[in-house]
Amino acid sequence: MTPRHRRMSFPALLVALLLALGGTGASATEPGPARAAARRHFERGTALYQEGRYAEAAAAFEAAYQTLANGVVLYNLGQCYEKLGDLQRAIGYYRDYLRMVPDAEDRPLVESLIARLERRYEEERRPQVTVSSEPAGARVQVDGEARGVTPWSDKLEVGPHRLEVTREGYQPLRRDVELRPGEPLELQLMLTPLSRSGVAVEGHPGQPRKRVWTWVAAGAAGVATAGAVTLGLLARSDSRELLARPHERAEAQRLHDSAQGRARASNILTGTAGVALLAGTALFFFEGSF
Repeated sequence: MTPRHRRMSFPALLVALLLALGGTGASATEPGPARAAARRHFERGTALYQEGRYAEAAAAFEAAYQTLANGVVLYNLGQCYEKLGDLQRAIGYYRDYLRMVPDAEDRPLVESLIARLERRYEEERRPQVTVSSEPAGARVQVDGEARGVTPWSDKLEVGPHRLEVTREGYQPLRRDVELRPGEPLELQLMLTPLSRSGVAVEGHPGQPRKRVWTWVAAGAAGVATAGAVTLGLLARSDSRELLARPHERAEAQRLHDSAQGRARASNILTGTAGVALLAGTALFFFEGSF
């Protein structure tokens, strides 16, 4: 005798098993002690199930089945593991029940239960994917299909997928991901704004980086060098003029002071050019590293 549907109470299932244990057929040929032991395990499993102690109930039912095989026990094991959330084992026991009791009156109901649990099992295996972006409100496409805007979250099938995030005025982002059963994925994306010409403001990988401060330092070094050379030539000119012919005292003093002042300024600019050149060299390597 088998359960008529999955909502049959455990007392009714107990009666079914007791009838099976005491009836005719293969079970009737079993020794009396085996039937008695199976009954004790089954009764204990029934009591534990009614108390909500499903793991212990499953252990008792398994002991009953090992003592004396009966399809009703397989059905009850399916119920225990369904309560425990182990859907894969529950489905397996329900199928074993139908194989052992091929003419079960509740076959359509059990088959419907198996189909429902299989859908639930597949749903639980699908990983949750969450995509957020800065700024928010970007469109999300999965394998070329529009799915919503960021922040966005949904479950996807296990396996490879291509995610694309787009927003007007920003460079599109694409990610190829491999989703595994039960492993959620969270992506936090920073969108790169485009210039008015449609080119990303930040450089792309592989393009040479702009070294702004390197060129500033190089320009300063060039200006200082030019100034130092000019002042040096003017100082030399004053010295030659002073030595070329006799001058009145005031004129001679003016040429002497001018030559010395221009020479000092030339030396200062030469030192400045050297410092700027060293700074430019350091900046050349520093700016290229980030």
